[in-house]
Amino acid sequence: MASIWKRVRAAFAQVFRHGPGQKQPDARKPLAVFTMVYNEHRMLPVWAAYYRAQAGAGNIFVLDHGSDSLPDLPGCEVTPLKRAELDEVDRCAQIQAFQKKLLKEYRTVLFTDCDEFLVADPARFASLQEYAAHAPAASIRCVGVDIIAAAQDLPPVQWDHPILVQRPYGAVRVWSCKTLLSSVPLTWGPGFHDCKEHKTLDTALWMFHLKYADEDVVLKRLSVTRALPWSAQARALRHGESHRMEDQAMVGFIRAFQKTRSETSLDTLDLAGIITAGGESGLHRIPERFLSAF
Repeated sequence: MASIWKRVRAAFAQVFRHGPGQKQPDARKPLAVFTMVYNEHRMLPVWAAYYRAQAGAGNIFVLDHGSDSLPDLPGCEVTPLKRAELDEVDRCAQIQAFQKKLLKEYRTVLFTDCDEFLVADPARFASLQEYAAHAPAASIRCVGVDIIAAAQDLPPVQWDHPILVQRPYGAVRVWSCKTLLSSVPLTWGPGFHDCKEHKTLDTALWMFHLKYADEDVVLKRLSVTRALPWSAQARALRHGESHRMEDQAMVGFIRAFQKTRSETSLDTLDLAGIITAGGESGLHRIPERFLSAF
């Protein structure tokens, strides 16, 4: 009987503390960020440092898919995964499960590959965490910008220095306009280019994709990913083809965009129109306000 009255008193205390009909405060932490990697020694330290500044040490998670070694990653929690053949359907399932797990402790969760950097418009938001607190919808589709070397004779990227000032040109491409930031569990398709759940495109949230920023680096990475043990299902369904393309095809892709180079800013384009139509832009200047983001 005493225990029953104790529960009744506790229930009344909750009502009087929050008021009838009022929601209790969400005690979850604001933002978690995670990625899945294999032998990403070049990009991963840059990714970890950027998102640690955005979400705070202790809120950054790395799923390590059997790397030979990892760089030092202060402030990150590393979860080792058993190395197996690479199957994009299985990879989606693993990442979806981890996102769902994190949502029990965090109000918003961001998944990205380690060459993807989400930046909330600096003219409106001080950080990604501030953006997440005021996001206009549960799941946000970003403006995806592929950073591409604008000329053949550029010096190599210095990865321990601010990157966008070294590579200040990018192209909006629908494949990079992903839904990665969400406060609800998502069901992604292979490559994470789309999800089944409703999403809202917000032109205040940009994602800068660094895969093509340095030609030598992308070709070296291709030599690694081509040699991975891709599953029969992945090959049959053509999942991950961009990670198995030949060097000549990759160089041709980069050269084609270099020919489209314009000195106008991406800001001058109808971003929502391009993305909604499933299109892409040529190579344009990144707006000045983003260049100091990382």
